[in-house]
Amino acid sequence: MSSFFDLLERYWIGLTAALAAYVIIFMYLQMHSFETYVPIEPFHDGSYVDIPEDEIELKPENILMPEDYSADVKNMSRDANDQRERSYDNYYENAKTGDQMEQSVYDLEQKMLAEAGGAEERARIQQQIDARKEREKQAAEAAKNNPQPANVGGDKAYAGNVMVEWVLTDRSPHQKNNWYVRNPGYTCGKGASGLVTVIIHVNQSGNVTSAEYDPAQSSGANSCMIEQAKKYALMSRFSYSGSAPKSQTGRISYTFVSQ
Repeated sequence: MSSFFDLLERYWIGLTAALAAYVIIFMYLQMHSFETYVPIEPFHDGSYVDIPEDEIELKPENILMPEDYSADVKNMSRDANDQRERSYDNYYENAKTGDQMEQSVYDLEQKMLAEAGGAEERARIQQQIDARKEREKQAAEAAKNNPQPANVGGDKAYAGNVMVEWVLTDRSPHQKNNWYVRNPGYTCGKGASGLVTVIIHVNQSGNVTSAEYDPAQSSGANSCMIEQAKKYALMSRFSYSGSAPKSQTGRISYTFVSQ
C-alpha cells in the first residue's frame, strides 16, 4: 500500500497533466459553434421634420400674447395693495388726498426742522412751511369755485390691466400722485411687448435708491425693456415715512406695449 502512495507522489505531476488534458478534450468535443446571420432593422432613416399640411403662417395676428400685456392694457399706474373698489367704467387713478398725505408732509417738515443746524437755517425752513400752508389755503379757496376733474381722485380704482403696478407697504406715491411712479411703457418701440418686474429699495424720504431686474416675475423682456424699467424705477418717488425702514424693499412691474 505504501508503494502505491510512493508511486503517486513520484508521478503526481504527470498524472495531473494527463487528467487536465482529458478534461479539455472532453469539453472541446461537447462544444459546437453555429454561424447565423440575424438582420437588425435600422432605428431611423435619417433626420426629418414633420410639417403638417395645414401649417399656419407666422404673422403678427397669429401670435398669442399673454393677457398681462395685451392691447387692452391702460396707460395708468396702480398700487397693487389699493383697497378701493375696482371698476372698468367709473375709476380714478389717484385716490382722494386726505389726512395721510397731510400727516406725511407734516412729519417731513418736523424732521427737517429737527435736523437743521443753526437758527438761520431753521428760520428758512419755517418760511418754507408757512409758504406751503399759504398755497394750500389759496388752493382750497380756488377749489370751491373750480371743482376737480372726475379722474383726479376718487373711491374706485381701475379693474383691468395697467402699465405700471407697484408694491411698497404703507407708502403712497409722492404727493399722492401716481405720476411719480414713472412709466416707460412705450419707450422700446415696435415689437417690444412684455412684462418687467424690478425690485426696488426706497429710503425714508421716498427716493428709490436701487433697482434690480427680477427675471422670475418677468416675461417677454428684452434688454431695452430691462434697462428702461430700471431707469424709470430710479426716477420714481414715494411719500416720506419716518416710521419706515431706512431701506424699504418693494417692487414695480412695468408692462411694455408695442407702438
